[in-house]
Amino acid sequence: MGRLWWKCAALTDVGRVRRSNEDSVHCSEESGVFVVADGMGGHAAGEVASAIASEWIAERLCGSCVTMELEQVEDRFRTAFVEAGREILRQAAENTNQLGMGTTATVLLLRSDGRYVIGHIGDSRAYLLRDDELEQITRDHSWVQEQVDRGMITPEQAKHHPQSNIITRALGTEAYPTPDLYNGTAAPGDIFLLASDGLTDMLSEEHMRKILQEEENPERCVSQLVKEANRAGGLDNISALVARIVDDD
Repeated sequence: MGRLWWKCAALTDVGRVRRSNEDSVHCSEESGVFVVADGMGGHAAGEVASAIASEWIAERLCGSCVTMELEQVEDRFRTAFVEAGREILRQAAENTNQLGMGTTATVLLLRSDGRYVIGHIGDSRAYLLRDDELEQITRDHSWVQEQVDRGMITPEQAKHHPQSNIITRALGTEAYPTPDLYNGTAAPGDIFLLASDGLTDMLSEEHMRKILQEEENPERCVSQLVKEANRAGGLDNISALVARIVDDD
């Protein structure tokens, strides 16, 4: 297999109900670092928290991660999440309007040697479309997911549960946030999707899979995903980031 590269695009939208957009995205084809963060908090605090997460984490993962061993990369991920979380807490402590702000963060690092690493905290998600199968890589840090894991409710009930917005882990809620980490090997034809819950709550996995398959251009793909989520109600801010793996050879 030759050197891998990727084509990517990201789009974030306020949706049809909210007045402001508290999501943030980072999409760097050059560095291979991609982030979707979904902020929470009063006033503009959610917007501040998600921007801190996307900017701080992306900055700390750019550059040297392309040559590091996997264990070193994962350590860098953990450090980046902790530093971003502490910066959110620091700014909240200095501004009473931002007290209680926090954010999810789902981060993808792609390397030209084919390795990928995903760091995740909250209920934004990372998916991988491979061989026509769409797999959810991350697992939500949410109250309803915990109930599903315990067998208290079904996955179908979780989709429409009135407490589906309660997340159990986020940046800005503790001094040492712990992300879940995933790693693997990418191949030509793979498509990664990072998404906030404003997308995944509005569209089924089958609906997202069809759009990812049919729209080869990443810009048109994220545009279509956001359009369909708005058509389905647009109840929250919507963010979609797509990275399609290609082979330089």
